[in-house]
Amino acid sequence: MRERLSTHMRLAQDFATWVDEHPDFERMAPVPFSVVCFRWRPADRNLSQAELDTANERLIDAVNASGEVVPVTHQLNGCFVLRIAIGHIETTERHVRRAWQLLIDHADHR
Repeated sequence: MRERLSTHMRLAQDFATWVDEHPDFERMAPVPFSVVCFRWRPADRNLSQAELDTANERLIDAVNASGEVVPVTHQLNGCFVLRIAIGHIETTERHVRRAWQLLIDHADHR
């Protein structure tokens, strides 16, 4: 169990790093365990908070419609954020990478 939790926490850190390194995403909270809160914030657009919230709602709907992963939403400090929780016993790096790729692919089409 300890090894599984450690793996999930490492995968969350990996995901957080990808978010931090991408110019169109931003992490919204620290990642001490296996949950990553983030949002899409395109660097080439000056969107209001309301527009960002709407854009992220559309992004999460598109990713969820794929049926491959199920990120959820959350309100954090008044912002609509996306949340990835890595906790299923069968989750591997391949799954986390696929979730990230789906987010990037769908964000690129917004």
